[in-house]
Amino acid sequence: MSEGRREWHDHEIEAALRKLDAQDHDLLEPPRSVWEGIQAAVHTPEQGQNPQGDSSIRRRRTSRLVLAVAAAVVVLAGIALTFAALGGDESDQVVATAVLGHDPQSFDPLGAQAGGRAELVEHGSGHTIEITDAVLVQPGADADLEVWLIQPDVQGGITDLVSIGLIDPDDPSALEVPSGYDPLVYNIVDISIEPRDGDARHSGRTILRGPLMSV
Repeated sequence: MSEGRREWHDHEIEAALRKLDAQDHDLLEPPRSVWEGIQAAVHTPEQGQNPQGDSSIRRRRTSRLVLAVAAAVVVLAGIALTFAALGGDESDQVVATAVLGHDPQSFDPLGAQAGGRAELVEHGSGHTIEITDAVLVQPGADADLEVWLIQPDVQGGITDLVSIGLIDPDDPSALEVPSGYDPLVYNIVDISIEPRDGDARHSGRTILRGPLMSV
């Protein structure tokens, strides 16, 4: 230890701090020489000066700018991912529509007052069928409304058909077209009344039907 300097121990510092009163904590304005010393140490130019060669300040400013840009990119990427997760994918588009009508000669009479439209919506992973502007019937306590896609033959008959799901007559939801079934081939939308009898085949009780037409 240098002569004239005293080494303070922890207990001595604590004892000294306990003797301080409120006015000892008042902040004092440091002399100008202190600020001048700090300014000289960090090479901060006085107002109006622009010293050459002071690259450290420029580097700090550049680093802060890079960090700010990087942070902005992260925020924008997060917003984009959130938007997509909420269903804001602008690639979703209606590619075909069908007017669903009732044929009194061959369809179930319960559908006489029914009507609506079907929209074929293309999205990133496939297609959905959405029933819109619908006026549907209540199928009864032991039955459901089921939506089908039909592949017609050249005579207007049925070559094949596939169920794409049940719908609520009061609030029909979008139904996914099953993988492997091209809606340009299975291009007739059919809604039928299906009894809850365990038989997965079409009941023959169609209430509405219509062909998909490209838009």
